[in-house]
Amino acid sequence: MPVPKDFKGHVIDKDGHVIQDIRQKSGAQVRSPTGSKEEGFTVSGSAEQIACAKRLILDQVVSKTVFISTP
Repeated sequence: MPVPKDFKGHVIDKDGHVIQDIRQKSGAQVRSPTGSKEEGFTVSGSAEQIACAKRLILDQVVSKTVFISTP
């Protein structure tokens, strides 16, 4: 799943709590590429799990985008 590298940290979170929550809620396996500077995530699982994980990741990215761009 493509996610700009500038927003990957918001999805992973400093302590990994956000990404763990996404994994738990979706049931999908969500992995970041080996190089932390690479964009995106690899999401695997059933079609339903993948769709849920992608939605949760997108929600996280959008919430940070709105927060950053709000005056």
